[in-house]
Amino acid sequence: MIEPAIALSDVFPQSADGALLIRALPAGEHGLFAEDGAAFWSQTWRISSRSDRTGYRLSGEPIMPTEIVEMRSHGVVPGVIQVPPSGEPIVQMSDANTAGGYPKIAGVIECDLWRLGQARIGTRLRFVRSTHAEARAVEQAVARYLEDVRVTSQMVKRTLRALA
Repeated sequence: MIEPAIALSDVFPQSADGALLIRALPAGEHGLFAEDGAAFWSQTWRISSRSDRTGYRLSGEPIMPTEIVEMRSHGVVPGVIQVPPSGEPIVQMSDANTAGGYPKIAGVIECDLWRLGQARIGTRLRFVRSTHAEARAVEQAVARYLEDVRVTSQMVKRTLRALA
């Protein structure tokens, strides 16, 4: 059995500088950020000490929408990246709020969300702009790996029973 980090090394991007690369899709209000939207994707963020299971607050050069828009509260799920008035994004995590009114700049793809959840306070990360097709391809690769693990595990169990 090959370790996940090795078996899926071609699926999960690595950076030369050690920053964690997390794929995300532009979200509903991405267009409100104009040039700061580009800054969101290009800068290296750091997971703030003000982070918890509800959300990872990111430290970096603040990004601001081009105009202040009054938003109604809307549903959010883990992976949604909201930008509060401070300009430092918050990634909703496993105990995410169920609703929020901050603009959404992006959403982490599901197969990268667990990697972000394993990151520690102070971890440096960059978001990689992804597409729905790329997100689906990653999902399929992970599903193939998990199926391989399941089949291998069943074969090992059968072999052990036969030897007993």
